[in-house]
Amino acid sequence: MASATGIAALAGCSGGDGGDGGDGGDGGDGGNGTTNGSSDQMTTIEFWRWPHSTEPSNTGEDEIVQAFNEGPGAEQNIRVEQSKNPFGDHNQALRTAIGGNDAPAIAWGFPAQLYDYSGKSREEVAENAPFAFLDEYMEDSFRDQFWSPFWEWQEARFQGIVGVPFISSIAPGLMYVNTDAWEAAGLGDLPEGSWSWEEYLNAAEAMHGVEANGSTVNGVGIGLSDAASAAQWDTFLEQVSRTAGSLIGSGYQNQDDEYALTIASDPELEAWNAFFGKPIANGWTNNPGAYTRDGIQDPFSAGQIGLLPHAPFSRVEFSQEPVNFDIIPFPTKNGNENMPVYSAGGWDVTFCAFSEDVGGQPEEAWEFIKFRNNARNQYNWFNTSSQTIPNKEAYQIMQDEGVSDFVEESRGLEVMHRTDEAMKQFSAQQDAIIERYPDVKTTEAGSPVTAVPKSIGSGRVHEAMGGLLQQLAQNNNQNVQQIFTDAENTWADLIADSDDLALAESSRGYNAPEPQGGPL
Repeated sequence: MASATGIAALAGCSGGDGGDGGDGGDGGDGGNGTTNGSSDQMTTIEFWRWPHSTEPSNTGEDEIVQAFNEGPGAEQNIRVEQSKNPFGDHNQALRTAIGGNDAPAIAWGFPAQLYDYSGKSREEVAENAPFAFLDEYMEDSFRDQFWSPFWEWQEARFQGIVGVPFISSIAPGLMYVNTDAWEAAGLGDLPEGSWSWEEYLNAAEAMHGVEANGSTVNGVGIGLSDAASAAQWDTFLEQVSRTAGSLIGSGYQNQDDEYALTIASDPELEAWNAFFGKPIANGWTNNPGAYTRDGIQDPFSAGQIGLLPHAPFSRVEFSQEPVNFDIIPFPTKNGNENMPVYSAGGWDVTFCAFSEDVGGQPEEAWEFIKFRNNARNQYNWFNTSSQTIPNKEAYQIMQDEGVSDFVEESRGLEVMHRTDEAMKQFSAQQDAIIERYPDVKTTEAGSPVTAVPKSIGSGRVHEAMGGLLQQLAQNNNQNVQQIFTDAENTWADLIADSDDLALAESSRGYNAPEPQGGPL
């Protein structure tokens, strides 16, 4: 599972208090999710969500609710009222309401956190899960609006569709560049296609120390102070290694239900060195220990960093700050244009409709869910949002009709281009994992199992992996292979010592199993 911080970032949440809904609602308070109106037989249903991170996104959400209530909702005698829970409280509020058979009709949620689907048939899910199967209401014309991996992910786990996605994500994020620093360093045109790690390092060296708009620039930005405490290490180890052709990052589960770890491997180490290790060793970075993973946005916003690999949502903050920036391709090993740089995600953040058994009213809920997430409304909401979206027809509307000034200024369409690339490559990437690692376990739907346990040992996995990054930052990136290997071995010990997990002992040590990174 992603860390809580990672999920919060992906979901575009705000930690604010539960506020007023777009059409009423006092914040998620466990109230009845499906109440009948009086004389006009209006059915009022509750929609629980968390606040968005930006007010334009909240306003956009409220406007969709209002449009439903005044349009198809009024025609069908259905009225939606919103309730907003702080993100950190939302899941527990849902669990409490479900336990009291008082669930809302609709809620944003993570279905895999609300029900353990492992080994369950569709009949068992239908009987025991708190949410309804939405494919019982869904028409093919609606399903076909979305990139298919979103549905395939659910069908592989729940044996059907239990939620409609409303955001998507890509890893390893985006490569941001301070264009004034690039120009001051005399680097010429920005890269538009493939470029190499060596060219990236040359650019970092050239930008480091230049003066741009009154600021002295560090070549590369890196924030590691919370790499262990907040589990903010995966981008640096699991994700940028995709630029070396690695498709599995930390490891995978084999057909004997053993976990094979692959962090201590050439692709992961080489990518770390290219993006961060060599800049640290050469003094081309800020002080990595002075900033958190998210805090490093601040010096970039102030024009003090030249190159910054970071999350897609950061584009919104940068567009509102003095820095002049652009988004450029990630450099790859040898500049190979066929490296599988982008990985699609966001599968488990969905609109859920709850079953009648727990107080829901799925038929009415579906009417709003399909309205909120049709191509036109996902397009409208995207024009206010820091997020990317899973509706490919909405993406087509962006190209046909353009996007808002907000999205234009924050480079939102560029992010969607990369999302489209990741979605189109998804099946090929899955097939490549199975071909490269013939012993990988697959789901009933044929998807390789590449999730490895990170929550074991009371946070000691994060201490080991985040700690290795902090150690390398402190020793100027010395003895890298041994430090990688030692950290992975600590993780391996935690798996081996767990009562209900098994380790593939043959995966201990550097380059074991033999790494299989490369272009598609």
